[in-house]
Amino acid sequence: MSPRANPVFWLMWALPGAAVLAGFATLAIAVHGADRALPEAYHWEGERLEADFARQRAAVTRDVRVTFEAADGRCLVHLAATDGGPAALDVLLTHGSDAGLDRALKLPRVAAGEYAADCAPPPAGRWRISVDAPAWSVRGATDGEFARVELRARDPGGGT
Repeated sequence: MSPRANPVFWLMWALPGAAVLAGFATLAIAVHGADRALPEAYHWEGERLEADFARQRAAVTRDVRVTFEAADGRCLVHLAATDGGPAALDVLLTHGSDAGLDRALKLPRVAAGEYAADCAPPPAGRWRISVDAPAWSVRGATDGEFARVELRARDPGGGT
């Protein structure tokens, strides 16, 4: 039997040949479809993340506790902190599945430890809440009805 008529002969050459061709195809895909290089100023993201963590740790140090309420066309924040509070709070409400429902609110102080502004009550669902002051930040989440949510400062490193 000649080598050309022997199927094992062709199998012996076809399998490694296919592997070599697949390697070249993979190389071509990697060269033409490679991820773009990181920008020169990429380090800013790490700096911003560390600043954000520092603000969350500052909230732990100040023992910040926030109660967020949304009813009757008003959003109200009750703030309990060891150092009083700022003149206004930034509140970011992020919906879990519909970015069109996200809201950014600026709540001015209306009384000691109380901040309020007009806003439509968010619909029931999964929400992430961020309450930010210039010196600290408190985050939390709720799932379901959005009438009253209590947030407590937590160390982003997994502590308290």
